[in-house]
Amino acid sequence: MDELRHIEDDLEYTARIIMAVEASGPVGLSKKQANALAFIEGFIDDRGYSPTFEEISHGLGLSSRSGAHRVVQQLIERGAVRRMAGRAQTIVIVKNGDVSTAHKNSEVA
Repeated sequence: MDELRHIEDDLEYTARIIMAVEASGPVGLSKKQANALAFIEGFIDDRGYSPTFEEISHGLGLSSRSGAHRVVQQLIERGAVRRMAGRAQTIVIVKNGDVSTAHKNSEVA
C-alpha cells in the first residue's frame, strides 16, 4: 500500500485500501487460493463430494498435482478448508468455523 502514501486525504486513502482488499478476494487469501477455494466449493456443490488433487490441478490449469496439493495445504493453514483423517477425496470447506460439505458428519482432522 506504499503506492497510496502520496494521498493526503485520509478518507480517500482508506477507500482505496478497502477497494484493493476487496479486489483481492477473501481476506488473507491470494488470488490463486481464492480461485482454488471457489473451484472446490463449486465441485462439492455440483457433485456432493470433494475433488481429487488431479481434478483440482486440471480445474485450476496447474501443471501438476503437487501444485494443487500446495494450494490446498495453504488453504488448510489459513483455516479455509480441512481434510478428513484417514479418508481420500475428503476436503471440507470451513465457513464461520463450521465444516460445510456432504461429509460433515464424519470425523475431521
